[in-house]
Amino acid sequence: CFHAPVSSIMSGTVSTVAEGTLAAQEGHSINAHNRVYKNGAALSHAEKITIGIEYQKAKAEANGGEPSIVALSRACKVSESTVRKIRDEIRDNGRVLSPEEIRNGNKSIVGPGSRALSAVDEAVLYVLYLIDPSRSLSSYRMYLYHLTGTIVDASTIGKWFNHAFPIKGSMRKSCLIPYDKLKPKNILRAIDYIKTIAMMDRSRIKFGDEKHLKGAELYCRKTRRNILTGEVPPILTTPDFRNTYSIIGFCGIDVRTTPMRYGIIEGINDAQSFAMQVQLGVLTGYFQPGDVIVLDRAAIHTGGGNETLEDWLWDNFRIFVLLLPARTPEWNPIELVWNILVQRLRTFSLHLARQFGRHSLVVAS
Repeated sequence: CFHAPVSSIMSGTVSTVAEGTLAAQEGHSINAHNRVYKNGAALSHAEKITIGIEYQKAKAEANGGEPSIVALSRACKVSESTVRKIRDEIRDNGRVLSPEEIRNGNKSIVGPGSRALSAVDEAVLYVLYLIDPSRSLSSYRMYLYHLTGTIVDASTIGKWFNHAFPIKGSMRKSCLIPYDKLKPKNILRAIDYIKTIAMMDRSRIKFGDEKHLKGAELYCRKTRRNILTGEVPPILTTPDFRNTYSIIGFCGIDVRTTPMRYGIIEGINDAQSFAMQVQLGVLTGYFQPGDVIVLDRAAIHTGGGNETLEDWLWDNFRIFVLLLPARTPEWNPIELVWNILVQRLRTFSLHLARQFGRHSLVVAS
């Protein structure tokens, strides 16, 4: 697309504007997937069923796992929120609800128990939460009625979660924990790690890891839709938008050295490039005798030519390597550094990034 003639790019833009204008004249809009829809009108029951069928197919292809909402929204040419609503209907009711059922379900219900939650109701809601923290409000409402006979609106349950306690129980993005993290041998390793690191001087501990960097970290962000044409403006990127880089870093609270040491290479990180960064850390004095380097159990740390790295550091420099238990990235503080890096890249000035030209992602990082 970077070699397309200017005339073809301009003609495509004009065509998009014309389509948006034509749709607006008829009281319609065009979504991000070029699907025409009527403003304020809900999908028909047949359209919802079609999306539900695609969701079930994708779930079957994922061996019962959760399919990609983004891919489904793109394939069905609807918003991600629409796919999630239909998914929740299938989860809670086993089928796709008709518009009439949704309207009847949203009607305000009056009668005993329709205005307040008792202590028993609150206990039932909390138990339901413990069973499935991702449960929808309509699911809470249905199970509360079947278990206690209490009838309340979904908004009442939402207010209870958000305002009844000092901590607001709103929906948040959750951490994904693999089952093998809870295997007995991994739990024993975690206990041994805690006992070992508790005996060490915290100022001598330095945590290391690597992260892949892509242009998406810098350039993939939301833009505001044009209020007159409905067009979503494109974002101009540098030619190396799809290039991949790797950053290898170490962090600690040792006052004798800088809090952070890192190196960025082009391409995918491997055992050799990791060993080189460790050696540079030794040569520059970042790693000193008596230090402890904490790493995860990735292959580039312990294999691929680095099988003897641990012995080499100890025999020659009295630097001890301590491996994290399996599946415990949250115990590595450098993950917080990577998180801050990604957040700042997403708000980095695109105008300034384009001025950097090639390798703008590296310069911005």
